[in-house]
Amino acid sequence: MTVAVSFKSADQLISERLIGVFEAWKRTSAARMAPKREEITPSLLRTALPWIWMIDVIDGGRDFRFRIAGERVIQFLGRRYAGELLSDNLDNPFFQRMRAILVECTGRKKPVSVGPIRSNLKGKEFFEMEVVVMPLSECGQQVTTLFGAMDLRALPTLSK
Repeated sequence: MTVAVSFKSADQLISERLIGVFEAWKRTSAARMAPKREEITPSLLRTALPWIWMIDVIDGGRDFRFRIAGERVIQFLGRRYAGELLSDNLDNPFFQRMRAILVECTGRKKPVSVGPIRSNLKGKEFFEMEVVVMPLSECGQQVTTLFGAMDLRALPTLSK
């Protein structure tokens, strides 16, 4: 299954919220490939906490395990996915697109962004979303966790 996704550098983000999260990641990573998971603390991300998430990289990026998500992310998705494998949800086009983004970030070992793009989550197609995904590394060589944030805005409704 191949999903077409247009990736951008995280330097091209539009959302002020996502720019703030990306700037916090950059400050924390300093000159390294990526910060460690434990270095991404709530105090760095106070205003963005409801919009962030972390996903573990499994088997070098062949799969991913949902770890944590902020309340707005959970509300958007409709439920908590913590502990589940992404591969168990790939019948859903939204998670196919997510997988493409996670694979891209893992492979590049650099932050990537997508959007603004119309949501393809069933029942949430009236949202436009922008996403940033940033690598975390426990060893400084391999991506071990992905840290991300999303921003949503309702698309204008068409009047008849």
